[in-house]
Amino acid sequence: MNLLESYEALLANWDGVFSQSRSTERASRLAFGLLTCLRTHLTSNAICATGRQFQDWSADYRLFSRSPWDPHGLFDPVWDRLSGLLPADAPVVVALDDTLCKKTGRHIPGVSTARDPQSLPFHVNLCRGLRFVQASVLVHSAQAPGPARALPVRFEPAPPAAKPNKDATEQERQLYRQEKKRRALTQVGVNTLTALRQEMDRRPDLRDRLLLASGDGSYTNGRVLKPLPPKTTFIGRIRRDAKLYWPLPAAPGQAGKGRPRRYGPAAPTPEEILQAPTVAEIRVRVFAAGQQRDIPVKVVEMVYWRSSGPAMPLKLVLIKPLGYRLRKGSKLLYRHPAFLICTDPQLEIGVLLQAYIDRWEIECNHRDEKSLLGVAQGQVRSPQAVPRLPQFQVAAYSLLLLAALLASGFQRTNDYLPLPLWRRQSIRPSLLDLLNLLRDQLFARSVAARPAGNFVDFASTLPPNAKAPKFQITAHRLCTMAA
Repeated sequence: MNLLESYEALLANWDGVFSQSRSTERASRLAFGLLTCLRTHLTSNAICATGRQFQDWSADYRLFSRSPWDPHGLFDPVWDRLSGLLPADAPVVVALDDTLCKKTGRHIPGVSTARDPQSLPFHVNLCRGLRFVQASVLVHSAQAPGPARALPVRFEPAPPAAKPNKDATEQERQLYRQEKKRRALTQVGVNTLTALRQEMDRRPDLRDRLLLASGDGSYTNGRVLKPLPPKTTFIGRIRRDAKLYWPLPAAPGQAGKGRPRRYGPAAPTPEEILQAPTVAEIRVRVFAAGQQRDIPVKVVEMVYWRSSGPAMPLKLVLIKPLGYRLRKGSKLLYRHPAFLICTDPQLEIGVLLQAYIDRWEIECNHRDEKSLLGVAQGQVRSPQAVPRLPQFQVAAYSLLLLAALLASGFQRTNDYLPLPLWRRQSIRPSLLDLLNLLRDQLFARSVAARPAGNFVDFASTLPPNAKAPKFQITAHRLCTMAA
């Protein structure tokens, strides 16, 4: 099957998500429209891209504001085919991160003022936007080592709690503090990991696999580590000056006064361990930056951290900086080390390090979603449609990536457009390659469905009282324009 046929087969699995078959058909049509439309990715542009600009639009908008369906069910085709993309007994590696989708309206439900992620470090700017927490499953090619492909499986809205007025009562302030904890990014992240574990437990082929989650420093704290679901391991960054402890030594024969100790003696900080010559340095071979590389690391098998508690031993991994120069005499890049902790001390160091390096792919997801797909550009105001439309767009994007893997694998085949002259090679197809190929196959199908020499009569799609167009395009001319 080609990319178009694989994508249609995946969209056919949405039958169980929507209550009516016409809603499923409308959702599939809008998925194609939101992917292939040009300029801003609005619902109106998606309707026009599917050739329904002269028909009633209200049903398409009600799909997001009124129709009863669960956005989580849109990602079920990814979960159903995940075991076929992973080696036997391999863990399910998930990247976790949050993103901000900029908006301009002040009265859109869920919009808040936040720090602009594109502002300079020394000059923080503010912007309005919608906050989401995303989880993407990372899959690798089984034939040859290469970069991972991140398939989004969750895109959870995480709006902050509304701050009460200055003259609010103490009861209102107490409710605000409770709501603030419930809507915190860390709490949404824990809820997302719990939902992912439940999705795996529902499927017999994923039930016994380990869920290996990787996050940045904002999720490496006690609120995330302590309530982790079973059969789940978390990898995250830690501060270089974090206070760590060795395991508690064996209890003496006679207990002393006071409450029993919960931690052993204080351990050196991660930065001190990195500089200590007594800790042996090892090299771990992983795929990073386009090729297999030997990464120098230091590993401490068993330490404790007060944020995670005395019941959770941690593995400390210290990655030494890999300085490189883009050209001779240029600035030295990547000069800072990385300090990681893992909640499973028995996890193999190669799997741990590869999972954290592959976490970069979720940043590529954010770039594709906001730059090429226009996620959250839709001009909707309904409280139900505001989070649903971005989730729908991310689900359509995830199924497109999955369809590319099922159709042509991880490699960039000859079906795609040739690379520009300034690019010598490409390991895998980009999202722009997938969109161009999808448009090309849709256009070829529409042209092949019409007999040669027939005119495409645009006037037949107009209402009776509308003015007829002044031009007609033949199928032969369409093929010439496409070539």
